[in-house]
Amino acid sequence: MTSQMVEIHTPDLKWWLAHLENDFHPVHSIDLFVNTLKRRSVRNPTPTAVGTAQLLLRLIAAHKFTSIQNLVDYVLSLETRLSAARPREMSIRNMVRRVLGIIREEAENAGYGDHFKAAMEASQAREEPLAAKPARPPLMASHTSFANPTQASVTSLFNILSQSASPQAVSTANSPSQSGVQTPQNAGLPPPQPLSAQKDIRPAVIQDIRELVEELESSETSIAEYAPQLIHKNEMIMTYGLPSTVHRLLLRAAHKREHDFTVVVVEGSPNIFKHTHGAVMNKIPLTDQDDTASEAEAAAVRKSLQERGVQVIVISDSDIFNFIGRVNKVFLAANYVLADGSVLATAGALNVACAAKALMKPVVVVAGSHVLCPVTSYHQEVLVEMGQPVTVGYEEGELLDRADFPNPLVDLVEPQFVTMFVTNNGIVSKTTINRATLDLYHMPEADLV
Repeated sequence: MTSQMVEIHTPDLKWWLAHLENDFHPVHSIDLFVNTLKRRSVRNPTPTAVGTAQLLLRLIAAHKFTSIQNLVDYVLSLETRLSAARPREMSIRNMVRRVLGIIREEAENAGYGDHFKAAMEASQAREEPLAAKPARPPLMASHTSFANPTQASVTSLFNILSQSASPQAVSTANSPSQSGVQTPQNAGLPPPQPLSAQKDIRPAVIQDIRELVEELESSETSIAEYAPQLIHKNEMIMTYGLPSTVHRLLLRAAHKREHDFTVVVVEGSPNIFKHTHGAVMNKIPLTDQDDTASEAEAAAVRKSLQERGVQVIVISDSDIFNFIGRVNKVFLAANYVLADGSVLATAGALNVACAAKALMKPVVVVAGSHVLCPVTSYHQEVLVEMGQPVTVGYEEGELLDRADFPNPLVDLVEPQFVTMFVTNNGIVSKTTINRATLDLYHMPEADLV
């Protein structure tokens, strides 16, 4: 009896995109993505954002919506399920906000802006009785993306729509019908028409979501185009680790022979030092999509910094202050950027930012637009995720049996440590990042989480 070799594939973004391409099912794929998020098989902001946007694209194309309200309700219900699976992965909610913005824009272009507003208000009214029963872990202060009625100061994407609505329409949307069931009808508005009676906005929405996916996939390349404006000849640059966004930026700066500069890379112990050394030695793909490129394309992209004439120095975290006085700029990659300019970055980045501020060195934060979050928080500790204590090195002993070893995976870098932000939409100062973020989502003020 011959044994067969079974090839086991670890689920990741590449696997998820292949599933959507070949085995997509409207119900099964949602459950599969929820389980994938819970297992952290797809993690980190960019892969999660791409996976969520691709799922939304196919669901909207496959689902038979009866009205604009049905379309809005469907997207909101999906956001609730996905956010509950990974509440700290804020790129999920960011993608839902972007898709809702697309739906609103296309509805207004088709002359159905009032129907979209009525749908959002009706969705908010139906959630009010459930506010006392939160259905997701306690990261966010609201059950869905809109505000909890018990917190009057909280403003959300959906409150924008209600502010421009008439008082009569709002009172009708928030009042129960005679049957005791909330209805989406508003005073002065016709009842929701089926998409057969309305102009079908789905083709335009699908096209806009495709453009959003293309923006996500090209965000690192777009950011790298600003390298000549940021890095100059004979400069010394310090980075914490070597994440793909910063790596591409440095490679682009080194592409021109006159850009002769030095890079000091902090290894990022204990959580990312293996990745840092692998990236410096050019053994780690810049992105998950690199595996699908041809061998010649991969060789061109993966040409190391050293091969392009850049001197790379890897130092331990304890040597940060010894080198910070010699560097000209510090580059940090952001996991997420909050509306007030606070940055969630890899644990240890705060040490670099503090040292840079002490010696008045500029700190440049690199972030794609999909990690700009229109939220702020008074309880910032809930945003910090803890990792496995076993990662922290120690030796056995009697006292250590009673000791705790907290191992945060991210640091919260406050705005006063940041000089500027570089996004795929341009270079933004820290004083205008709030407005740039809110304009991206068409919001008057940030949510409170």
